Amino acid sequence: MALASKSNTQWSDQDRAAAYVLWVSNDKNVRKTSRESGIPTNTLRYWVKGWNEDGPPDAVLDELPAQIYEFVHHANRVRQNAMDKLEELIPQAEVRQLSAIATVVGIMDDKIRLATGLATKRTETVQILPSREDMKELMGGFVDGLVGAAENRADEIIDVEVEEQPESSGLLVLKG
Repeated sequence: MALASKSNTQWSDQDRAAAYVLWVSNDKNVRKTSRESGIPTNTLRYWVKGWNEDGPPDAVLDELPAQIYEFVHHANRVRQNAMDKLEELIPQAEVRQLSAIATVVGIMDDKIRLATGLATKRTETVQILPSREDMKELMGGFVDGLVGAAENRADEIIDVEVEEQPESSGLLVLKG
């Protein structure tokens, strides 16, 4: 997806939006995006600095949906062509050819996921529960702590004598 190289510094909002989509799909790699788009590296770095600080300008944001659609549509075509070629070559191909085409499919799939905001990585969390003996020890310690806290609280409670107050203790009583 090479944008036409411009001799002057006038880039349209559409050009900036296309560069933004390409930059995101390249995992925010400025040099790679510059090579693929034809936009000078320093120009792209200047834009990226602004995008990182304030996000894309409103005019570029307005162009993003169309540019994302174009990029994803093109990437889907390339991925499909690679898959068709892979299927065609399977019977007679060497392993090197198949792995190169499979790599293209994987790269295009990653770029599509990045451009559309889908996850590109999956994290699996494995939690291991304590053994039965460890649980007994933990729960025993927990119960001992509760009993100790209750005993401390009982020791801290001060016994007081409760005296009943007379019904009228000098306060003004209204009679109705």
